[in-house]
Amino acid sequence: MLPTPTTSWRTARVTLAAAIALVTLGVFSAPVHAEGKSKVTVMTRNLYLGGDLTPSIGAPTPGAFLAANSALLSHVDLVDFPARAKLLAREITKNKPDLVGLQEVALWRTGTFADPAPATDIRYDYLALLMGELGRSGHAYDVAVVQAEADLEAPAGAPHFLDVRLTMRDVILVRHGGRVKVTDSSSGTFTNNLTFTLAATNGTVTSTRGWTAVDVMHGQRPFRFVNTHLEAFHAGVRVLQARELLAGPLATAPGDVILAGDLNTGPDLPVAENRLAYAALVAGGMRDTWQILHPGEPGFTAGLGDDLNQPADAVEHRIDMVLFRGAVVPVSSRIFGTERQTPDGRWASDHLGYLAVLALR
Repeated sequence: MLPTPTTSWRTARVTLAAAIALVTLGVFSAPVHAEGKSKVTVMTRNLYLGGDLTPSIGAPTPGAFLAANSALLSHVDLVDFPARAKLLAREITKNKPDLVGLQEVALWRTGTFADPAPATDIRYDYLALLMGELGRSGHAYDVAVVQAEADLEAPAGAPHFLDVRLTMRDVILVRHGGRVKVTDSSSGTFTNNLTFTLAATNGTVTSTRGWTAVDVMHGQRPFRFVNTHLEAFHAGVRVLQARELLAGPLATAPGDVILAGDLNTGPDLPVAENRLAYAALVAGGMRDTWQILHPGEPGFTAGLGDDLNQPADAVEHRIDMVLFRGAVVPVSSRIFGTERQTPDGRWASDHLGYLAVLALR
């Protein structure tokens, strides 16, 4: 779920009025006739890292820091990614997307308590677990590109007494043997990232985020698919990251590009600052598949709570999106993720997934 920012931001050049003007000028017009065109299906899915990092960041004393880290690891165990991976794989095999953008593809590792060496014992590799489930399903996907981002390690107290390391990753999957052929891949981290001060140690940690991209051919038709996860906790940093996307992976020739991801921004979010990164992307020429195909509908995709057992209608924000620019026409889209639960009654993620079908003109 997108938090309310605690730091004001006053330097954005893109205003809400500009975004409204773009709507008025027809940026969100209805899709044109798309029959007979080549179509591509794309999906965005946030896997949920398994817990909330903010209690550790805000823990006031070393003892509280150890306890918060231990509680985080226990919660990651509780929400059981191996069971959730089965649901996620089923979603992918049912929808058969050509391309999948994944966020929060966590790698959890542990090591000896208070050991200065990096922890290396794998506790949960979300990517390996998901790919294993996809392989067993008979609907194989290939990992096209992986970008490692924030890499955080800290000691956890009782009952674990382990060093715990979290590596966050964004990933793109491509359907094996499908109609989309990858010709190139790229990835990177943002220059602008949010740095937190740990209250217990007065040290700092950086919430490094980034993007992944593939250049693909659909028949004789080239385009670029970009996947990202923008900053959740600071509206100003989020806008700067959106601008980095526009100047970097989205600045492709001839300009046909599809962007998927957990953008942590949207045109209808209740806090005005949280709409600014979306406005920047729209001002940069990106168009919103949901706005075009489902005008006036909320399209909420987050969040189902840290324990993943909130009611299915608990979602209250639309932040998981597919945007596009160029000779591309949105044909259909849908939100999914509350069709089934794990045996202990948990959803696959705290986000819902979003699937869009686009025609390539």
